[in-house]
Amino acid sequence: MKDGYKKLTADEFREFESWIHENNQELYDNKIAYEVRWTNDKDYYVKLLDENIYTISDVLLDIHQELV
Repeated sequence: MKDGYKKLTADEFREFESWIHENNQELYDNKIAYEVRWTNDKDYYVKLLDENIYTISDVLLDIHQELV
């Protein structure tokens, strides 16, 4: 998929949702939303709709650092 979507596995998407839940207030305050598309083979495609403060790469890096 293109146009700024990042492909995530089901496990990665669960971690992404957890991060969203933990940072929900900050995302709300900064009016940052995201879009998710998925396929039948359980791949998820995630895109932040406003990347002025965070990019999807920043979010995934933060998730990875929390897991280490």
